[in-house]
Amino acid sequence: MNKRIKIILILIMVPLAIYLWPSALGGSTIILIVEGHSMLPTILPGSLVIARQAPEYSVGEIVAYVMSSGAGAEKNVVHRIIEKTDNGFVIRGDNNPVKDPGVYTNADILGKVIFATPYVGDMLSLLRNPLVLVIAGGFLAAVQMVQKRKKEKKERLRRIRLGLLPFEKQPQSTEKKPKKPDYTLFFAAIAFNVIVYIVMLYSISSGNRPEGDAVTGFLLRGIIPTFAATVSFALYSVFIIGLYFLAKVYEVKYQRKEISGRKSKSHVRLLLGKETNPMLAVASFFWLLFIMMELFHLMAIAKDLGTIFD
Repeated sequence: MNKRIKIILILIMVPLAIYLWPSALGGSTIILIVEGHSMLPTILPGSLVIARQAPEYSVGEIVAYVMSSGAGAEKNVVHRIIEKTDNGFVIRGDNNPVKDPGVYTNADILGKVIFATPYVGDMLSLLRNPLVLVIAGGFLAAVQMVQKRKKEKKERLRRIRLGLLPFEKQPQSTEKKPKKPDYTLFFAAIAFNVIVYIVMLYSISSGNRPEGDAVTGFLLRGIIPTFAATVSFALYSVFIIGLYFLAKVYEVKYQRKEISGRKSKSHVRLLLGKETNPMLAVASFFWLLFIMMELFHLMAIAKDLGTIFD
């Protein structure tokens, strides 16, 4: 990509990202998915809605707000302000014959709707279906295989034109290269931890109270939800990075033994193979367990993520 185009894109995206920074992360914007028919024909069911906090709200504006439904239960609603009184705003859905119960103040309003697009919300909802995720993963894997075969075919034709041997028949070096340690699960665990943290903050800011995993669920029962999510994220980060540190320390220690000519007498190394780092194997096992746990956790809280009931 041209350098000038990159600079232009950065100049556009940075202010846009700041403007649309989510309220769950200290910004003023929330992203929601509308369900129901109360805002027809203005907003269709399954629409993706972006609402932004404003200092003042006026009659005629569509807003997202928190509606109390009794017994302490709350739900988020996207409706239009139809009247302003001394006590607050009167709100009603465009397709509803009666106004919403109660009067709402600025404190109840999450933000004014600045953007709404149909069908996108329905598409995002499909990602909650495990079957769709499996099919999408298989499709991406198939596309990668096709691309790889095309690349190999192109390389084979190039070698034929240049009079070279096919790359699969090239003489291979007899020198065995040392196998590099595989830290893929470490990076995957870090990514899952960050994703789940962000999704939890979105879910909490939307008025939901996720049950959480083993650690987060325990913290949610005792402290403020957002703080509980942050503490859980920090604890998991220490756990993941701690395992990485231990694996790296063992790796360096073993390399020093190899350089000095001393052979490791570890029974675990003899069982797994002399080139295997036992600490990395243990760490990878726990990283995999963490990824599986967070995957199920993510699927659970995604059911309520950004969903608006109207």
